[in-house]
Amino acid sequence: MEEMKKKIVIVEDERDILQLLNLILVRAGYEVHACDNGRNAIPLIKKIRPHLVILDLMLPGLDGRTIVEEMSKDEDLFGTPVMVASALEQAGQMFTGNPIVKDFCYKPFRTSVLLQKVKTIMGDN
Repeated sequence: MEEMKKKIVIVEDERDILQLLNLILVRAGYEVHACDNGRNAIPLIKKIRPHLVILDLMLPGLDGRTIVEEMSKDEDLFGTPVMVASALEQAGQMFTGNPIVKDFCYKPFRTSVLLQKVKTIMGDN
């Protein structure tokens, strides 16, 4: 029987970054689902039940901060870890103390750093 791949939802509105993340994570053996706006993020996350959400902050529809707030209040989503990927310097301070935000990856990111953070959060080291 084939081992179930761990699932990641990427919420990112910049197509190039979305494609790059998709490529990196699929190559690393993950099942990747992409969402290019904030409006569709929560319904997709509920449907997919991912092991990790990689979340941009500046998104059309709902911004990343609002998505984290919604996930934090939703008992189905509260256990889903989030990694924030953002170019904003202050992104790190925005989520201090929020238990679902496990890490940050600042853009532009290095592939190796991003992958290491993902593996750490997922327990795949």
